[in-house]
Amino acid sequence: MGLKSWIAEKLNPAQPYIASQDPYNVPQSIVDYKTAFREIEVVHRSIEMVINALVSIPFVVDGGAAKKINKLLNVKPNPFEDRVRLFRRAFLDFYLDGNAFFYYDKESLYLLPANDVEVVADSKTFISHYNYLIYDQQTDWYGFAKETTRDAKITFTPDEIVQVKSDNDQSIFRGDSKLKNLQRLFELYYELLDFQRQFFKNNAIPGLVLKTDNVLSSKIKERMLESWRASYSNIFNGARSPAILDGGLDIDRFSEVKFNELDFENSVERIQMDIAKAIGVPYVLLKSGNNANIAANEVLFYNHTVLPILEQFCSAFGHFFNNLTLITPDKRSVSALQPDLRTQAQYYSTLVNTGIITPDEARGGLGMGEMNVDETNCIRVPQNITGSATDPSQGGRPSEDEIQISTQDNEDLANE
Repeated sequence: MGLKSWIAEKLNPAQPYIASQDPYNVPQSIVDYKTAFREIEVVHRSIEMVINALVSIPFVVDGGAAKKINKLLNVKPNPFEDRVRLFRRAFLDFYLDGNAFFYYDKESLYLLPANDVEVVADSKTFISHYNYLIYDQQTDWYGFAKETTRDAKITFTPDEIVQVKSDNDQSIFRGDSKLKNLQRLFELYYELLDFQRQFFKNNAIPGLVLKTDNVLSSKIKERMLESWRASYSNIFNGARSPAILDGGLDIDRFSEVKFNELDFENSVERIQMDIAKAIGVPYVLLKSGNNANIAANEVLFYNHTVLPILEQFCSAFGHFFNNLTLITPDKRSVSALQPDLRTQAQYYSTLVNTGIITPDEARGGLGMGEMNVDETNCIRVPQNITGSATDPSQGGRPSEDEIQISTQDNEDLANE
């Protein structure tokens, strides 16, 4: 059986229907999510914390092509960008768009803006090709942007693009933005701040009431208000307009609502807490102050937010390079996941003294260089058994002959 025949038999028979019915191959708009990232401080800070944690963890590369791939992922991905700059943009695209697209030209690794990449499904295999959409922005006579249209596209083959995709319950070709499920919270947050702003700017409640028993004409009222504004400009500047009640009219309090009773601070903080939790950042890490459970929340942050995202990138790169190398995140570089030095020292000392590992292996575990001498390359025999320090065959329970001789000697001593 030829290779082509074997591949044809292994193809997914449902792929033609999946490719024709999947509606999410075209890039989705991420303008709203970019706006939220730019304007809402808790969104910006939370995503920035995740990206800072992601770029601080290098990749561990083992295998045949480890040297070349390690250079791409950990040292110098391309001649124009350093590793941190490239992957910061990639992780930001992954959060805002739900996808990250890397272009590999057999020598260097580049990033394509995720919102401009179109994934074209294939009816037989999986992905036919990728289109990078080029937009032409038209301007008017004054040079202002008037219209944006798709002018051209650049096509890439699947063996040139590394795609990292987040979860999407409606598509297997493109991921969803990790901020999509926060749309309702964003709208509520904006409405709450807008209401708070309008509470101070609202001119429906007068700042000052002038009373008179006489009935005044409209011209006299306007003249009086202008006179008051001119005489007390320092009072009315930026404040609410005064009101005049004539003819014996009186004003009654129609609202007992005070600003401190609206509970704005707690409401805003609750929304910020929900946003941070949805992004994957424990809210206690965003608050200042001395908290006893900071360490536990850092472990939770790395184990349930940072490392799962890195695993997705490692899996995508490993699959792209045909699994020639094993790519994993370097968990040992995360200080929050490592025990303190005293605990580590006690742990490795116990393993060495109980004969489980050699001293050189313990030194390697502590990040120290191996000594490579006979004393450190050998397993230490436990010395808590009599005689075992010199000869492991000695010590332990006496033999039957020794027990009988000892018993006979005891009886002879008793008879004497």
